[in-house]
Amino acid sequence: MRTRIIAVAIAAVLAVAGAVALVVAFRAADQAAVAGAQLHPVLVVTSEIPAGTDSAALGDAVEVRQIPATYIAEGAVADLDALAGQVAAVTLQPGEQVLAARFASPAELASAGVHVAVPAGLQEVSIAVDLQRIAGGSVGPGERVGVFASYDNGGADKTTTLLLNRVLVTSVASTVDPDAGGQQAQGLVLVTLALDADQARAVVNAAEFGHIWMSAQNDDTAVPAAAPSGGVGAGK
Repeated sequence: MRTRIIAVAIAAVLAVAGAVALVVAFRAADQAAVAGAQLHPVLVVTSEIPAGTDSAALGDAVEVRQIPATYIAEGAVADLDALAGQVAAVTLQPGEQVLAARFASPAELASAGVHVAVPAGLQEVSIAVDLQRIAGGSVGPGERVGVFASYDNGGADKTTTLLLNRVLVTSVASTVDPDAGGQQAQGLVLVTLALDADQARAVVNAAEFGHIWMSAQNDDTAVPAAAPSGGVGAGK
């Protein structure tokens, strides 16, 4: 696990240099193709893919192209199924081949300290919660969460409300020992959310005067109509 986390961190540091090298290789591949070299299918980035993007949401940002074997980078993939359940560990640039090494699980991104870009017009709010309040710590950067607020108004007047759905998590920091299990896996998780002004106000109010829980959500999560979705492009 730790070896994988280190690899993710190194990939982030080398992202720019790697992207340039892959683009150069792709241009060389175009020239080789003209010369009649044997071609193989490889996924290539067609528009910038921000770090934290789910592989299932790449859509038109990638396409399959035919590239000579000589110019196919190690770990290049030809099908998004090979990246199921993973997200981009670094920002991917147009023209580079899609490499398995540039993707990781959300939990690995969180451990590596990866930060996802904030959508235009939104702001970030960080909330510290214990492990059980963030789906056991299984949520990472680029994923979506539901935000619940519980209030004790005195006596029997206790309420829990679903404030927001599909809120983008931009980063996660944890004091939890990843090698500890059972009762030893305790500590705080600092979850940073991308919110508009009204959503941020509601979340801060809940953190100040109540208690917050977050649920892990995905595209198949049944979302109640009463609770607004969080941020620009929520639910994608």
